[in-house]
Amino acid sequence: MPSERIINAAGGVVWRKRTTASRAEPRVDVLVVHRPSYDDWSFPKGKVDPGEALQATAVREIFEETGLRVRLGPPLVQVRYPIAAGTKVVDYWSARAIGEGANEAFEPNKEVDELRWVGVREARELLTYAHDIEVLEDFRSLRERQGHRARTLIVARHGKAASRDDYEDDLERPLTAVGVEQAQALVPLLAAYGVRRVVSSPAVRCAQTVEPYAHSISTFLEIDDRLAEDTRAAQVERSVAALLDRKKPVVLCSHRPTLPWVFDAIGSDVHQLATGEAIVVHHRKGTIIATEKLP
Repeated sequence: MPSERIINAAGGVVWRKRTTASRAEPRVDVLVVHRPSYDDWSFPKGKVDPGEALQATAVREIFEETGLRVRLGPPLVQVRYPIAAGTKVVDYWSARAIGEGANEAFEPNKEVDELRWVGVREARELLTYAHDIEVLEDFRSLRERQGHRARTLIVARHGKAASRDDYEDDLERPLTAVGVEQAQALVPLLAAYGVRRVVSSPAVRCAQTVEPYAHSISTFLEIDDRLAEDTRAAQVERSVAALLDRKKPVVLCSHRPTLPWVFDAIGSDVHQLATGEAIVVHHRKGTIIATEKLP
């Protein structure tokens, strides 16, 4: 019996705050799109390019279909449904619109000829497919506990580094060629979450892991001695507390022995990370909404 063919895709429930004349309180609207080739209403999404991470796919497809730039928030339900070529598996995220509204940037294209910002109830009436309504209901549940407004802290372990035996000063160990590739692979992932602040242990291998991303957004790389390998739990707690208080998404890069203290300070379970891996922590007012492993 032939194996099932899986077609991976990614997209998002894009949302924005809106205040109308008839309603004083801010209202959350979501973006739905009309696809002329299917004559249906759905959420922006698309297939994964070879070698592309799902998060990068979601952000790219949303932009290509709507002209809107977003940053990802907590993940939503994954849906599967049959298509002619096999089974389509779509990963979704809550995605916050940033910058100008989509209507100003939108140009009808072969995939999407119309888009609408509507309330959740109106979206349910517009959406064509049951699996899209399932995604919408997951977003509604997230919104009801204000999880769509979660802040983002990404915790990374440095990439593969040169051997300790080759360096007298452990802080000076650089990344290997594999580590450099891991650092480059993090760039589109951190971009998908809209990271604006980059913090690192003073070790060269940590700084080199997040430096390519800092360079890509033209920001300074912040060195925090409290995230070093020879730190203490109390120092880590103070460092992490300051980062959790920031509204803008942030990434910190540290070491395997230090990471358990980082997760303790966040209030998260301890995650075992290989070199070059990271955990995305979505949090709000001291509560963890969701975590995701990268890549």
